[in-house]
Amino acid sequence: MSEKVAADSSLTAINSMTKWKNRAILTGIPVILVLSLVMYSYNKSADYKTTSLSVREEDKIIAPTSENKEKVRDLEKVIYANSYNNAVYIENILKDWPTLLDLFTSNVNFKQQAKTINLRDLERVTEKVQMVSKEFKLGNVDNLVKELGDIIKQECNYYKLDWRIVLAIIRQESYFNANARSHAGAFGLMQIMPQTGEGLQNELKLEETQTPKNNLIAGIYYYATLVSQFREFDEDKYKFALAAYNAGLGRVIDAMTITAYFGKDYRLWENVKEAYPFLSSKEDSIHALVWPDIKKPPYGTLDNWKEPYNYVNSIMFYYDAYKKMFESNLEEPAAKTVKKKKSKKRK
Repeated sequence: MSEKVAADSSLTAINSMTKWKNRAILTGIPVILVLSLVMYSYNKSADYKTTSLSVREEDKIIAPTSENKEKVRDLEKVIYANSYNNAVYIENILKDWPTLLDLFTSNVNFKQQAKTINLRDLERVTEKVQMVSKEFKLGNVDNLVKELGDIIKQECNYYKLDWRIVLAIIRQESYFNANARSHAGAFGLMQIMPQTGEGLQNELKLEETQTPKNNLIAGIYYYATLVSQFREFDEDKYKFALAAYNAGLGRVIDAMTITAYFGKDYRLWENVKEAYPFLSSKEDSIHALVWPDIKKPPYGTLDNWKEPYNYVNSIMFYYDAYKKMFESNLEEPAAKTVKKKKSKKRK
């Protein structure tokens, strides 16, 4: 029994010694690290005190003398030349501000294309330049007319449309770029939406609507069908059809309904276009008055109402410009001659 007690006492003593040994080791390690850092800092500060005042020969600042004044003048020439070149570059950009404004404001598709460029595309700059040379140049209506003018006239003749308004649509939609594709998926010269393209493809028995020729055939047909919806609106039918081409026929009907509610002639585009702001979701009080049952436009609200509003104005602007550049494909109506009544001579 005494031997067992002695053994237990020895084991307890060994465990205590082990614990103190481990504690000493754990406590000693941080102390050693702290002392090492202190010694390292002291040595570095000593090095700094001995070396900070020594300046290398090449780092010494020397005042301009007769020997190095010419070098200073040369530097001034370089700075002046660079400044002058930058000023000329900026001046040339500002001279062409209408083109820049046109590219980055009115042409949405161009902006969307610019956003899709990535690093992988930039690595293939040469390939892209070669591809662009095969496309229609941006803003070059002459190239489009040269390549596809006959197709456009042929289709417009069939529907009795002025081919120059189609040129204006193409200019606004794709900027004459046959490979244009919008963020919403619209593609081609006429920027046809995928779902609309499938329907037109089946209706016109086309194999596809991706190529420039078929895209034109489908797009012109679609615009012609919209014009026919407003055939009783005289010349304004083209403007109503443009608004429908951009934001949908339903939105035009909703705007016409609001126009009629305010007691204005809904057959005049000048009246209807002023009703587009009331299609915004913020105009729910107006919606409740015009549509008391559903309290909203049947074809949905349109917060981006400025787009169709400006779309029609822009196309009609370029349509007028193209009238001065190209002859009409339609026969001009014969001018009516008014016979003057002979005045009776007084006796």
